Amino acid sequence: MLRAARARLWRHLGWRGLALAGIGACWTVYGTGLIVTRRAGVTAATEPVTGLMCMEAWGAVWITCGVLGLLAGARRPGRDLWGFAAVALPTIVWGVAYSAAAVRGDYAPGWASVPLFVAVLLLVVIVAALTGGQRRICTCERGDTGGR
Repeated sequence: MLRAARARLWRHLGWRGLALAGIGACWTVYGTGLIVTRRAGVTAATEPVTGLMCMEAWGAVWITCGVLGLLAGARRPGRDLWGFAAVALPTIVWGVAYSAAAVRGDYAPGWASVPLFVAVLLLVVIVAALTGGQRRICTCERGDTGGR
């Protein structure tokens, strides 16, 4: 029973949906962490953008983008591109903020965190590009056991 449910879920998600849902879940947790905890390094590194909005608002942005990624993970390829944009947005903003903080001297170690944001962004782009041409017909829509 569990094996059949897991196989059905995999046929529905595939690599593309799994990437979106997984990153979306991570962004939701990270955004919650931004709201409920105070970390001096993150606060210093994101000073260039926290002048625009408070850290709690940025946490809400991460959560919103995460939820959008989760929702897009359930969509078919070709109808989920907005999900990739949503999960990419916070990493771009945070990467730019950390870079600016390092350059301005507000948070000198910020340069060391930038590759982390770039790596996540690169993986999002790679998954989107490699799986973009796939057509997925879910068993939940067709009612049969066929995949593609």
